[in-house]
Amino acid sequence: MSRRRWIGIVVAALAIPVGFICVFLVDSVMHEFGACRVVRQRAFASPSGGQLVVVVWKTCGATVPDSTQASIVARGRTFSPESTPTFVSVGGHLEVVVVWSSERAVRVGFIPEPGQIYKRDQRAGDVTINYE
Repeated sequence: MSRRRWIGIVVAALAIPVGFICVFLVDSVMHEFGACRVVRQRAFASPSGGQLVVVVWKTCGATVPDSTQASIVARGRTFSPESTPTFVSVGGHLEVVVVWSSERAVRVGFIPEPGQIYKRDQRAGDVTINYE
């Protein structure tokens, strides 16, 4: 086998793993670049303890405004920002006050009052939500 052909085989053999490594690194960097950071702030249990209002702060980088969001989760279930729907989302990192009136009604307030409201549902499943 000629020396030139042997060098070509070695270069080709090294190019494949190096290419996979480069693709993996670029993919990892791009995933982190677009990823959001979700920080759980508090959970407020319903009177029976069967449900929770989970409040999180979400930060996605310089191009997406920070937000405060809330979801209702059944006790024993794991909160996941990807699969647990939010019923309210407001701009900034605000303090949230939650008071359950009953097992099927909750009051929600913000300190300070939100300047930007992205989402504000009146119901989450069988729970009625009142905003103050």
